[in-house]
Amino acid sequence: MREAMMLSRRAFLQSTLAGMLASGLAPRARAEGTQADLWLNRLSFGATSGTREAFAGSGPEAWLEAQLAMPAEDAGLAVRLATARLRIAYEAGGDANGRWAAADELRPLAALTAEPAELLPLLDWDRAMAYAERSRPADEVISASLIRAVHASAQLREVMTQFWHDHFNVHAQKDEFVSVFFPAYDAGLRAQALGNFRELLGHVAKSPSMLVYLTNDESRASPANENFARELLELHTLGAGRYWNDRYRAWDAVPGAAAGLAEGYLDEDVWEVARCFTGWTVGDGRWVAEGEATPKTGRFAYVEAWHDPYQKRVLGRAFPSHQAALADGEAVLDLLATHPGTARFVCEKLARRLLADAPDPGLVERLAGVFLAASGAPDQIAQVIRALVADPAFAATPPGKLRRPFEFLAALLRATGAEVASTENGWAWELSRAGWLQHSYPPPTGHPDRAEAWASGVVLLRLAELALYAQEGWNGWVAKPLSARLPKDARDVAAMAAHWGGAMGVALDAGVLAAAGVDPAWVPESDDERSGVSAALSPAFLYR
Repeated sequence: MREAMMLSRRAFLQSTLAGMLASGLAPRARAEGTQADLWLNRLSFGATSGTREAFAGSGPEAWLEAQLAMPAEDAGLAVRLATARLRIAYEAGGDANGRWAAADELRPLAALTAEPAELLPLLDWDRAMAYAERSRPADEVISASLIRAVHASAQLREVMTQFWHDHFNVHAQKDEFVSVFFPAYDAGLRAQALGNFRELLGHVAKSPSMLVYLTNDESRASPANENFARELLELHTLGAGRYWNDRYRAWDAVPGAAAGLAEGYLDEDVWEVARCFTGWTVGDGRWVAEGEATPKTGRFAYVEAWHDPYQKRVLGRAFPSHQAALADGEAVLDLLATHPGTARFVCEKLARRLLADAPDPGLVERLAGVFLAASGAPDQIAQVIRALVADPAFAATPPGKLRRPFEFLAALLRATGAEVASTENGWAWELSRAGWLQHSYPPPTGHPDRAEAWASGVVLLRLAELALYAQEGWNGWVAKPLSARLPKDARDVAAMAAHWGGAMGVALDAGVLAAAGVDPAWVPESDDERSGVSAALSPAFLYR
């Protein structure tokens, strides 16, 4: 028996990793479907044979317009999500309020379509309940995210929903409050993923999950909590590059401030913004004052008594005292959503996500111009994406974005025609070993989006393991193992590799297989999944 046939899984993974590192992970030109794969791998969670055919039939512009026009509601996906099941399991236990029985059962993803108020009983600490019940809503959103990424027709909307989850990052499993409100947060991001940035910003600022995550839900006058205000300026709008506290001592020294629109911000602005958002809290029945509580809606609530009503100045713009309810915070969001600095910051991140780690500054400026010109349009974000795709830089930039772990898994399952059938979130645990915590990244920065964060040997080894294990029957992630989706006439490893390479849009020659320690002439007794793994770990698939 040839030595290649005797490779253990660990030896295979080690040899594959060595081949990947030896190649320098240099992106390779795709053998065919160059334009289709370029567009589909950037604007969806990965090309498939079906989407390549649809792209060829409609043409690129029509394909893009169809994607931009797809609504957030997807009837076919809704059926798939309605039939999905996720296990919940915990031991019997108890607390001061009583006991609960053990549970180990499959349940539907009911929280995805529940009204926020319907989930509030999960926050009742006077009821004995296992914590797994309280955190269940976030678990369901995480489970659904892979189903959506692999199977949604509105792929561009899903790509952008994931983008906004990173941009407006919330650690869904921080505590039971964030978890319970997280389905509504996710739904709001998806609804405005291609819409208007100001509307999106408003959803985020009033989301109970965000309010609790950044502790603004308890912010009240004297002193205001600065957490949300700082992240709003640094991560959501202007960006850390416009934090100029080290340059200027006074607000009126900042360029533009005297005219009412400072180009950058100081600690003083953070404080003033925090004052604007005092009283923005959550309708979960929390105590406000003697005989007064917030309504039990599971949505945003405003407590006038907690708000700082006095005069404020933000980015050089004066806000009069005693404005109407919510007016201070809404004015801040208006100001930031139309700020040129926000336009540049958001468009640079968008170009980095869809195109290249270091997008051309000229391209960013062009996109920022579209962003500002369309600030009042309901399809503002779609217009920016349309401008990005139409820009010469989009076609001229070769594949150079290293797929991050979640999109690697989604692209792999899509390319191989897998049906996501996971009743566990084990895939999320596997991704966490590669540094990806789906909807559970603790810092408010969101996951990094440059190759250096994901190109280490440890991460690549985890991706190799993921590619090897993701499609097997024993873990239940997919309905059928990889071998069940292989043509019967693909008998030797070379034929298997040709099939999977074609599905993934990469060329797998004998040299690539040899680098992974696989003999292309070998005819295994049973289907050998390593040929598919070798395709997935080709630099041409790892990069998009």
